[in-house]
Amino acid sequence: MRKLGLVKTAAGEGYDAEFMDAMASEYEERTPWTVMRLENVRFLVDPQPGDRVLDLGSAAGAMTHYLSTFGCVAVGVDSSQLGVEYARARYPGLRFETADVAALPFEGASFDKIVAADLTEHLDSATLDAMLAECRRVLVAGGTLSIHTPNPGHIIERLKRRNLILAQNPTHIGLRTSRELRADLEHAGFVVEVDVKRPGFFPLLRTLERLARGRIDLLGYRICMRSRAPA
Repeated sequence: MRKLGLVKTAAGEGYDAEFMDAMASEYEERTPWTVMRLENVRFLVDPQPGDRVLDLGSAAGAMTHYLSTFGCVAVGVDSSQLGVEYARARYPGLRFETADVAALPFEGASFDKIVAADLTEHLDSATLDAMLAECRRVLVAGGTLSIHTPNPGHIIERLKRRNLILAQNPTHIGLRTSRELRADLEHAGFVVEVDVKRPGFFPLLRTLERLARGRIDLLGYRICMRSRAPA
């Protein structure tokens, strides 16, 4: 993925037009990073026609649009007004709302599925806990919450922490291990049914990661976790 000028924080700060344009073009060009991300989200969400799906941290609207292509009734929320304006302009047929993930503007049981793709690493513990409670509230009984987030144990993230080759993203204030995420979800009342680490998009590493099949923490680029609200 090309280096973006600014990135989002939990409060929606750090957004600018350069960031939005870059995110949109990554999606439209189907860069290797984007293809990886879309494949992972499709695997987690299993989008089906008629599913009511909420995309948390929708930014320029790419993931919301992607989910809609499967016939889902997809809705995006983001704390950045600029992001919502970009998304509405690009995808006028879809619904986007400016909202804090810790206080969602929807009635209870409004969605069948929720996805947080590359969002939770931007959230502190209190915000994550509030988000999970809100997800429980707006999901139907038996609905799913899918999380796609960097694996802090991956070699790339370890290099970032040491400022070797790559710089750490300063907005990644909430990088969590699979064990930590699972504990947070279970504490919120969710039942974790998928907990895997998926390969990245760097060619050589991807080959090694596929061979490791997520069994080696150093070679699991993204944590992919799907949990289910109690029936």
